[in-house]
Order: sequence, then structure tokens, then C-alpha cells
Amino acid sequence: MNIQRLMAGEFFKLRKRMMTWILAALIVGLIILLYSILWSISGRAGGYFDRDLGRRIQYQELRRGIFLQAGVPFALQIIAQFGSLLAVIFAAGAAGSEYSWGTVRLMATASSGRLRLITARFIVTCALVAIGTLLAVAAALAYSAVITTYYGGADFSFVTGGFLKEQFLSWARTVYVMLPFVSLAFAAAIVGRSTLAGVGVGLAVTFLEPLIGSLMRLGGARWESVPNYLISANRSVVLAQNKLPVGLPEFSFGPSKNELARQGAFSAEGAAIIIAIYTISFIALAFIVYRRRDITSSSNG
Repeated sequence: MNIQRLMAGEFFKLRKRMMTWILAALIVGLIILLYSILWSISGRAGGYFDRDLGRRIQYQELRRGIFLQAGVPFALQIIAQFGSLLAVIFAAGAAGSEYSWGTVRLMATASSGRLRLITARFIVTCALVAIGTLLAVAAALAYSAVITTYYGGADFSFVTGGFLKEQFLSWARTVYVMLPFVSLAFAAAIVGRSTLAGVGVGLAVTFLEPLIGSLMRLGGARWESVPNYLISANRSVVLAQNKLPVGLPEFSFGPSKNELARQGAFSAEGAAIIIAIYTISFIALAFIVYRRRDITSSSNG
């Protein structure tokens, strides 16, 4: 069985799973909820002090930030943070469900090659995560269009070749920084032979790594540079290249732009390489374990 047919089969299975559509609905619903909240806040008088900018941000500035021109950058930062959590759940389910269903032995033998099967599954998982981000961006653009039209009509003069290129690059960066978490959850589900293992490890790293990194920076010269090699710091460096409109709140589980500069973080290129190393390492672990594991002795692998 060639890999194209395996990918088609994996896509069919994941597309038919209720969990896939529930997670898609959650990220779209989160986008709509946060945009609705910001829309309501932007109509109030007053403002708040932004420590990174060093000045007071008026609530009315939030409204300009959620107009159509700025809809994509704000949506992408939501997706990068909260969407990563949903991507972890999705990837763990894609890799670990065969064990809970007891079909891992059947699938591995019917595919005429374990590596082709797991390769097809991982490719389809990543593709659906990318498609999910596009779905969320589309929802954000639709809502931004409604807000923009409500406050005086949409002006599409900002849509230029440069603008479209920047939005595409921002989307690509966002998907890229989600890959280590997707591959980690995928690998953990295979090593642990269950969806729960993938979800547990993926979410634990997502939440605890930034906290541990913060504690390390308080540990003196021996520890303070270690967090620069962790996923969260390098994810923040890559995402900092996305241009977020002034005044919009930042949702981040990692350090802010100013903190990254003070902490001596890597350049964007260096951060991208470190993220690639983590991603490749997790994928390699999943492939090695899946290839060497004896799946003929029991139904659960």
C-alpha cells in the first residue's frame, strides 16, 4: 500500500472523528468569544497602562486593532497560544487512538510497513492542524469584516502584495511553532500507548516549561541561560516576528518581547533551528519506538 493511499485513509478517519470537529469548533468559538469581548471593551471610556510600551492604551485603540486590516495578526496570536493546546489533544488522539481501540496490530500489518503508516499519520495530523488554523483565521476575518462594516464600512486599499505576503509568513510562523508540541504529543502517545499519555505530556510541557524556565533564570549564572534553549522562549522569539497591532493584549505562555531582549535570547533564525531540532527529535523518537515495538503479542501493542 503506497503512502498516498495511507494518507487518504488517515485523512478519512480523522475527518470522520467527532473529536476533530469539536476541537475545530472550540478554536473558532474562542476566536469569536475574544473578539466579542474586545468589541465590548473598546466601546468603554478610559484605558490601561501597557508596561511593554511604557504608555497608557486607550480602550478605543482596541477597536482599531480588531478591524479587518489587523484581524489576521490578532487571530494568529490566539491560535499560537490556545490553539497549541487543542493541537496537542488532536495529535495525541491521532497517534494513541489505535491503541485504545485495539486496532494497532491490524493497521500496522495491513499497511505493508509500519514506517509508512506512521509517516502518513503524522503528515495528515500536521496538515489538519494547519487547516484548523486557516479555519480559525477565516472566522476572525469574517468577524473583523462585520466589525469594520458596522463602524463605517470596509476599505480594502490595504490589501497589497506586501500585506498578503506578511500575513502568509505570520501564518507559517504560527504553524511552525506549533510543530514541536504536535510532535511531542504524537510521540508521547506512541511511547505511552495511549491518547492520555500524549495529552498529559503535551499539556504538561506547554504549561510547566515556561514556569520552570522562569525559576531557572532566578537560579544564578549556572541556570539563567538554560531557558534560552527551551521551546517556550524560542517559540516567543519566532512569534515576535509577527506584527501585532499596538494596543492589543498579548496572550503568551512565554516571555514578552522586552523580556526576550533582556534575557539574551537567540535570533529568529537561531530560534527556528532550535524548534526544528526539538520537532525532529520527537518525530525520530516516535518512529524508533513504533518500529521496534512488538505489536503481535497483545492487542494494545
